[in-house]
Amino acid sequence: MNDAVLPAAWNGLALVFSWPNVLYPVLGTIVAMYFAMLPGLSGITLMALAIPLTYTWQPVPVVLLFGAFVGGATFMGSVTAILFNVPGMPTNAVTLLDGYPMAQAGRAKTALACSAAASALGSTVGILVLIVLIPIMRQATLLFGPPELLMLTIWGLTTIAALSRGSTVKGLIAAGIGLLLSFVGQDPRTAELRFTFGLDYLRDGIDLTPVFLGLLALSEMISLMASGRTTISNHPESDAPAGGTWEGVRALWTHFGLFLRSSIIGTAIGIIPGVGGTVAGFIAYQHAVQSSGKDGGSFGKGDIRGVLAPEAAIDAKDGGSLVPLLAFGVPGSVGTAMLLVVLTIHGLTPGREMLSTQLPLVFALIGSLFLSNWLTSIFGFALIHPFTWLTTIRTHRVVPLLVVMALAGAYLQRGLFADVFVACALGCIGYWMKRHGWPRVPLVIALALGALFENNLLLTLRLQELGRISFFTRPVILLLAALCLVALAYPANARRRRRMA
Repeated sequence: MNDAVLPAAWNGLALVFSWPNVLYPVLGTIVAMYFAMLPGLSGITLMALAIPLTYTWQPVPVVLLFGAFVGGATFMGSVTAILFNVPGMPTNAVTLLDGYPMAQAGRAKTALACSAAASALGSTVGILVLIVLIPIMRQATLLFGPPELLMLTIWGLTTIAALSRGSTVKGLIAAGIGLLLSFVGQDPRTAELRFTFGLDYLRDGIDLTPVFLGLLALSEMISLMASGRTTISNHPESDAPAGGTWEGVRALWTHFGLFLRSSIIGTAIGIIPGVGGTVAGFIAYQHAVQSSGKDGGSFGKGDIRGVLAPEAAIDAKDGGSLVPLLAFGVPGSVGTAMLLVVLTIHGLTPGREMLSTQLPLVFALIGSLFLSNWLTSIFGFALIHPFTWLTTIRTHRVVPLLVVMALAGAYLQRGLFADVFVACALGCIGYWMKRHGWPRVPLVIALALGALFENNLLLTLRLQELGRISFFTRPVILLLAALCLVALAYPANARRRRRMA
């Protein structure tokens, strides 16, 4: 198969850039960008809507279109996170930790430019790693079983809680509440209902979309109105936003080592099935904080490294997540899970067959992903100036629009008015949490990772009962356990260093 890689790569790229095939990734990218800009909608929603529309299509345009959907939405989700503290996609939640404070300080241009550059180059790193790994994919995913995935999830939750602004204890409590909420609904072992209180609405668990929109979006709108700020950036409409686009791009080269390490982290996390970009972003963010030394106290207050690291990792994970999918049909993220459904519908079977007889289609998919990531960043870079003016619009004009968008997003996800009421209630709770110093992000991310945590916990306990595993003979588990301790110890150590400085 190695001898066939280069000819297949050439044929795959020819499929992408031939006419009219090139229209599929271009149009797919534009549509994905639009969806990612709307809170509550995402590339996943778009893929679900597009599946029935492409039943009769040939495999090549399907691969090109859905490859663009996978890569085209990631950067645009960071636009709303930076400008309005509303992540366009769950994976962009970490970007708002420093991106939104930069926008509030009038540096939205710099944050957006840094995000665009990190996204384009981060995705390039991920795709290059994917191409290198094509002949040797199988070994990459065999290192992680249920115990390792469980510890990785615990590390992600510990990191999120420990790095939250304010009290680490409050962060851990918020993460614990998020995990408890993730247990609402059916027990994965017995299918018995848990914590539903007789409500049919809770039978399928708590949907993540209204929680995100309520805790992060609506609560921010309430806070913005209560703050008395005339605009999001607190600059009048007549003032041009401060900060420059080239300053954001230069940050990539100033912190090139951090960018490269974050991209590698994102690619590695993407390879691990079921983990996805949310964990990749937070682990890269944690690495940025821990590698900053005495400067770590600036994170969460508008540090550009808090935008660069997660955005590079989030986009790099797209290439990594294709590794388990193409190697043996195991999706590495929600987006690639949808892609697996599409490939199966059209008679394409990931694994040995697709990596041999259909290798040109594999490279067509990779080429579409690469093109869509770069197109997204180029389009986003061109629109930075219009985007940043949104932060100077009067609060009383922009808040009602954002509230309507958030409520519409809560409803459109499942078509349930109950989701709108949940979003409103959590908006009030989120405002209370912000007022009293309780971090909201650990709760939301713990809810998102709850199913992964519970499923792998049950599998790990069962394997332990059967005597199939021993934790002390699995080095990856020991490494992740040590990283959990480091994450918990870091805030106390950082406070001690600041007192000594």
